[in-house]
Amino acid sequence: MSRHRTGVLLATLLGAGAAGAVETSFIDLPLEELGKLEVAAVSRKAQKLSDMPAAVTVLSAEDIRRSGARSIPEALREVPGVNVAQIGSARWAVGVRGAQGRFANKLLVQVDGRSIYNPLFSGVFWEAQDILIEDVERIEVVRGPGASLWGANAVNGVINIVTRKATATRGGQVSVGADSQGGVTTAVRQGVELEGIGTMRVFAKGRDLGRSDTMDGDRASDTAGGWLAGFRIDGEGGWMVQGNSYRHSSKELLPISTALDPSGGFPVSFVFEGSNLLARRSWGMAGGDATLQAYVDHTDARLNAQGNGKIDIADVDFQHTLAPMGRHELMWGLGARYGHVDFTSSSPAFTFKDQLVEYRIASAFVQDEISLVPQTWTLTLGSRFEHSTLSDFETQPTARLMWTPTTDDSLWLNWSRAARTPSLGELNANVVLGAQPQPLAPGGVVVLRSLPAPNLRPRAERVDALELGYRRTLSSGSLEAVLFHHDYRRLGATTMGQLDMSSPPFVQPLYRSYFANACTTGLELAADINLTATLRLQGSYTVLDTKARRYLDPAADAAGVAMEGAAPKHWASLHALWSPGGGHEFDLMLRRVGEVSAGNVPAYTSVDARYGWHLGRSFELAVIGQNLFDNRHLEYASDFFASQLSYQPRRGYIQGLWRF
Repeated sequence: MSRHRTGVLLATLLGAGAAGAVETSFIDLPLEELGKLEVAAVSRKAQKLSDMPAAVTVLSAEDIRRSGARSIPEALREVPGVNVAQIGSARWAVGVRGAQGRFANKLLVQVDGRSIYNPLFSGVFWEAQDILIEDVERIEVVRGPGASLWGANAVNGVINIVTRKATATRGGQVSVGADSQGGVTTAVRQGVELEGIGTMRVFAKGRDLGRSDTMDGDRASDTAGGWLAGFRIDGEGGWMVQGNSYRHSSKELLPISTALDPSGGFPVSFVFEGSNLLARRSWGMAGGDATLQAYVDHTDARLNAQGNGKIDIADVDFQHTLAPMGRHELMWGLGARYGHVDFTSSSPAFTFKDQLVEYRIASAFVQDEISLVPQTWTLTLGSRFEHSTLSDFETQPTARLMWTPTTDDSLWLNWSRAARTPSLGELNANVVLGAQPQPLAPGGVVVLRSLPAPNLRPRAERVDALELGYRRTLSSGSLEAVLFHHDYRRLGATTMGQLDMSSPPFVQPLYRSYFANACTTGLELAADINLTATLRLQGSYTVLDTKARRYLDPAADAAGVAMEGAAPKHWASLHALWSPGGGHEFDLMLRRVGEVSAGNVPAYTSVDARYGWHLGRSFELAVIGQNLFDNRHLEYASDFFASQLSYQPRRGYIQGLWRF
């Protein structure tokens, strides 16, 4: 019985588809200099934020630190267009412009150029991702498609996490944190000079996260913890090598249909182990700049003792930015990826059509930035051409027109097309989703089984996106407004097959295919202003409307309903940063999030506060209070893995950071 129940768990997951060692960079920049920051997520080259014809937000190291964030998802909460909801301990639903979910399959996330997008489930295992947050240089968030440069799955946005160079992390650092729910996090780091080679840092981190609450205020059955260790070397001559190893576990409780388990719950445990190695070299080439990057990544994901997925990826990427030629600035590149997936299951409720799967992706891109009228009108044209064994050949073009009538104002109009490659689970998994009453069946119950449609042709989901944006740089800050419309086609959906009552267990097949359509329209507003020399305000507001095509088939119609209700229709944030001097800092964060119809999650308001105290340049103390005026609230009901609802309680957190 336990094996069968564990198979249901897997099915649910896949079926729904020193002072001298001071660190410098963005920390000490005044607000009026932020528009001059050079970022790369939009154009794959260093470019000033104020010159970018796209909706992009850069979270500096200072922004991340002042937010009190302990993880990347927490740091993203204040970005317009990005909705972040905590599902449970270390489990998150992150979405850009809708399409929110536990794996967010239309969002590309990278760490120093290495994609953490998982091909098995088509998304990100946030509970498996950890990072030394103090070493993050910045987080670049592009809202809208970025596939013309970054490839498939950059459909709704790109999150590019950039860590500091080893040259910026010389010396030692120790951090210790604890929260009121019993969670403890510790991290150590040491940076050293390698004579004649470069600079290296090594680090290690351990975490044991506290549990969430149940609706009644008891402790939920979700725990998470693990360790991370790694290194980075930045060498003389423009090269870099870095690597990480980790092990993280995440526990939760799965409510099971009473038809299968009268107790209504079954504990599950995910264990993620992995390692990765990345190398990059940059040099001058033909009057321009060239970069060659390669990485290997191994992930081992296990669920209890019943399911195991091993994923090995090798990726290589080359790009070349040519010297400007008149009004043109050309860039081109090539990429290749090889993936090998080995999935085993001890449960008949969860099987793969092909347990061993190999896939290959070959791609090329080209982009031309044309100065139509110097310093006034700029046209950017480009496309990525990609062939994947998991889908058809895909062309992913973009056109961006930018008008800068003054040095402080910019207006842009973009059109882009992007694709999402089907996951291996969508193409190969045969899973039991559960059971439901059926009066016609003997015993009154049928088993719901999700499987690929007969003769399923692998096809990528597509989106055509329009975006109109305006950015104003002020003497004391910036303003931004973006209007967008995304038109989705060939979305994954399910149809009901003919009920099989030939022999028990009686099965209701649910066939997965790609035929659904939907569109999303929205508005994003953002402001970042210095009111006085010591007081800064950051605010954002997003409104979103999603409409999906409806069907008479109840299973197909459910896919549209789920997409419409996957994210709130509006959300807002306000962050006040007060720095009165004397090493003291005060932060007040307010978030208002609308209801999420999927899972019947009500609207909520959260107020967080942070106090920071710097004792010279070597010691920093931070005290954070979260959800101060509410005992607890629900933020999301997990879609892919329908685990016990976890409510986020009022929580306190203290952290000490020592540099030497």
